[in-house]
Amino acid sequence: MFHPHSKVLQFCTTTTTNNDENTTKYWGVINNLFLSYARPRNSTDDTPCLRVNDIHKLLVSIGENPLENLLHDIFGEVDSDENGTIDFHEFRIGFDRIMKNNEGNDDDSAVLDVSRYIESFRTLDRDGNGILTHDELSGLLSTTGGHLDSSSASEILSLADKDGNGSIDLSEFIDFLTNRSHTHYSWRLLSGFRVVLVIGGPGSGKGVLCDRLKNRAGVRHYSSGESLRDEVSSGSCLGRSIESTLQEGKLVPSTTMIALVKKKIMQFPGELLALDGFPRTTQNYHDFDEICGTPEFAIHIQVPDDIMMERILKRGQAKGGRSDDNSETAKLRIETFHKLTKPTLEALHRSNITIHTLDGTDTPEGVWNQLLSLETPIRHRLDFNSL
Repeated sequence: MFHPHSKVLQFCTTTTTNNDENTTKYWGVINNLFLSYARPRNSTDDTPCLRVNDIHKLLVSIGENPLENLLHDIFGEVDSDENGTIDFHEFRIGFDRIMKNNEGNDDDSAVLDVSRYIESFRTLDRDGNGILTHDELSGLLSTTGGHLDSSSASEILSLADKDGNGSIDLSEFIDFLTNRSHTHYSWRLLSGFRVVLVIGGPGSGKGVLCDRLKNRAGVRHYSSGESLRDEVSSGSCLGRSIESTLQEGKLVPSTTMIALVKKKIMQFPGELLALDGFPRTTQNYHDFDEICGTPEFAIHIQVPDDIMMERILKRGQAKGGRSDDNSETAKLRIETFHKLTKPTLEALHRSNITIHTLDGTDTPEGVWNQLLSLETPIRHRLDFNSL
């Protein structure tokens, strides 16, 4: 039976001898995912380890669908020293077995979730015309990693296009996803998602714009800053490592950022996701492209330094403002943003990623209207009742 391995797994098992540097990078991402769910073995041994429930959460986070009745058997196979926990050494050796957790599943008890199928179709239908074409399927990102290649898109189209008109409408889409004989491809569509990058300096209005994307166009919002803070607050092994890095004034490693992004996007198959404040560096972008796939487009909110400074200080004086919204920190954050963002935008341009530049000095409603004036998938997702 075909089983959808993640791109991470495919890479790690096929390129060890061909590209040691990239293999190390991918295992770095897997290590960070492991640490995000790992807990100390016990009160006297702080070795990061996974229990059965941790394995379940980790698999869900990387787009797998673990079956409860198989997890304990898998856990027993991977826990070579039979101490009731899995350390990273055991995890790495047993990675293939863990990732094949659903192989051979013949469960027919799944409940038809039409609303989920409709949301997936809405995300895949980039131009909002009610049909899916080859161009819309080809390159589709998957929560399990990588993207749908052209030949796979062609095969899906040939299987799902019952009336032979060269496209897939919603009825054909649902029929395809619910046909058990097509499960080797249907997971690719259900796990499909699209990404828009939202780039701007501190105080540029990224968060406000993302709120509008969420509330008016049904776009999911991911904030890299919030993700870092949440991981630190969780008390996980990875969170403690991030906290130490931030306290030293250093940039969080790209592999860590990718692990956090991947952990988040696994929760949103079939969605359009706005990545707020990511990528911060060219390495972030290249790692994301290699591990997750190519973004749809990028939004760059331009604001002069003096206005960013003014907004940051005003926010810091407001009730509930961030503790780092002061002049000294703000100046450093703005300088860091310019240093990192210019080469990142250049990397996006070289990759032929469309960058839509918005004038961030405008009012929030003005910035929103600037975005709506552009030909992007956002225009086709509007809830006109909320305007």
